[in-house]
Amino acid sequence: MKSSVLFFPLILATAILAQSPGNMPNVMNQLNIETIGKKLKDVIGADIQKNRELLQELVDLHKNETAQIYKYIDESIEKLSTATFLTMSEFKNNTEDNLHNMDNTMKENLQNINTKVES
Repeated sequence: MKSSVLFFPLILATAILAQSPGNMPNVMNQLNIETIGKKLKDVIGADIQKNRELLQELVDLHKNETAQIYKYIDESIEKLSTATFLTMSEFKNNTEDNLHNMDNTMKENLQNINTKVES
């Protein structure tokens, strides 16, 4: 009796499954697809987040390096400008001194010539 009681539900379950052959595999496939989709979403989402973080780090690094380069260029120009200005100022002063010395020398030479002509 026990075996017939157990046997009947198995036959019934097999008959039910046999009548709807497409339903159970589709349900299982749908569950598998959803499970795989969730796993892929988690993995791909994590990879995308890592890539975003790496890109952000690269952008920040680029900004920092660009700022440092511009700062270095500005400082170099300032030093060069200061050195150039000092050199030009010194050149101007030397030129003025040389012109003044030439003027004095010419006056002396002219006086010497006038003295020789008068004598």
